[in-house]
Parts: sequence; C-alpha cells; structure tokens
Amino acid sequence: MRQQRQSTKESNTMKTVLLTAALLAALITSALAAPHLSAQAASSKKTALICPVTGTKIASAAQAYSHEAYKGKIYYFCCPACKPAFDKNPSKVIASAAKGKYQPM
Repeated sequence: MRQQRQSTKESNTMKTVLLTAALLAALITSALAAPHLSAQAASSKKTALICPVTGTKIASAAQAYSHEAYKGKIYYFCCPACKPAFDKNPSKVIASAAKGKYQPM
C-alpha cells in the first residue's frame, strides 16, 4: 500500500512538472509571437492624409503633390497652390484644419 502511495505521488509530481513545462512553452511562444502580431495590426491601420489647406483627402504620401515638415510633423499637400498658402502662416492653417475649417481652392 505504501509503495502504491509513493507511486501515485511520483505520478502526480510528474504530471505537475509536465503541465508546468507545457504552460511555460505556451507563454514563451505567445510572447515571441506578440510583437509580430502587433506590428501586423499596426501596419493594417492606414492613416488618412488630408491636405491642411483644403481638407482634400490624399490617397498616399506618394500621391501628394508635396510635403512639408513643420514642428516635427509632416504635412502633405494636394496641389501646387496649397504649399505656398501653408508657408504664409503654417500655425494658422493648422489651427483652422484642427477646427475643420479649410480654404476653398
């Protein structure tokens, strides 16, 4: 009887060790896969490019007429007339765009 209890204890200990090892393997695998999944999710979200002067949507940075870096942010323009309008008073154009007010072109 004593030998049977000892065998049962060893069996339970072995099950615990195997279960712990499997759980650790699953956690490590998911931790390694997580950065890949978050990068994939981030790349699937597209940021809308909007001309700050006219409010026109621009399909991509490559399709923008031009762009300008201002205070650490890049602004994209839809046509040749927008960049000079932006350059005259960038802070005013940005403030107006933030309120949803755009200039007709």
